[in-house]
Amino acid sequence: MKFEITPNSVDYAAIQEKLKAKFPDYEFNMRGKQYLVCKKTGSVGANIVIRKSKVMVVGNFPTMGGQMLFILSVVLLGFLIPLIVYFAAFHTKMKALEKEVGAYLQEEYGVKA
Repeated sequence: MKFEITPNSVDYAAIQEKLKAKFPDYEFNMRGKQYLVCKKTGSVGANIVIRKSKVMVVGNFPTMGGQMLFILSVVLLGFLIPLIVYFAAFHTKMKALEKEVGAYLQEEYGVKA
């Protein structure tokens, strides 16, 4: 989910605090300087990236180990089998988390048309 914001109006610390207050069951950690990771479970999460005039929330594996394991399975098993497993087991949960967090952030920070 991608949405427009007022340029340079949002920082990671403010978003992290608001998200922790709104979603106390989720973990929010910074990965690097410009990458906020929301972790719902060990295999379901979302990445939150702030650019100058937009925010992107993308469902993804919340840990580097999970991402590497998925890539390793793609390399070892080919493309089709891991893709089927991904869509059957993970995609719907990641998309739901992405929409949940993204809708809150859009309501809170999005540019009103």
